[in-house]
Amino acid sequence: MLITPGQQFIKMVKRISWVPSHLVSLRLRDDLFTIGQMLVSPVMQFYAIHSSDGEWKNVDLNTVAPLFRAFVGSVINKELVENKIIDETVTARIGLTDNFWIKPYTLTMDGSRYRGSRHSFPFLGGKLIDLGDGAIGVTLAPTIKEDLCLPNDRELIEKYELTNMWGSDDLSDRLCRYFDTGINRDDLKFEVFPELWSDRENLRPLTRRLPIPLR
Repeated sequence: MLITPGQQFIKMVKRISWVPSHLVSLRLRDDLFTIGQMLVSPVMQFYAIHSSDGEWKNVDLNTVAPLFRAFVGSVINKELVENKIIDETVTARIGLTDNFWIKPYTLTMDGSRYRGSRHSFPFLGGKLIDLGDGAIGVTLAPTIKEDLCLPNDRELIEKYELTNMWGSDDLSDRLCRYFDTGINRDDLKFEVFPELWSDRENLRPLTRRLPIPLR
């Protein structure tokens, strides 16, 4: 059936309608789909669940392991989101209450806490913040711990996600790698916390979370 430009516009508007707790089906490859749960915009939660056709039924996300949450750009609605999941047998997870994030330090925003120079990677080191219910922004969020460092804060650094925004390419890369290999990491942490992991060479090529020369 021929889809008119007007119909395409309506479809796109529906895709970007953001309602907390609503679920969407994401196409990562032609044969690989997963579920995203909308939280407070623009944060989305992802889970250790996939299908080959994107047809979702009889899924209770309260019984599925959460993978990670991320700040996502609107481009994922165009490039990854296939549709909202409206089947009543698919249940959103409740009780997602851990609101800690890692805000990376930058030279312009954080001064002496940024331990690099103008020639260094733009994000280096970071602090643990609490975004609460999402009513406050990243810059105003209370700090839980400054100057996260290794090896003392390894558990925190590995557990919590960076506040840096995700696009469709790097998000797809991360999720595909997880479903293919079981590795669930943000490759940006290789640069933000350079001593965090020692297996960089074994994982190449890295995801599009990093610019080409660093992959």
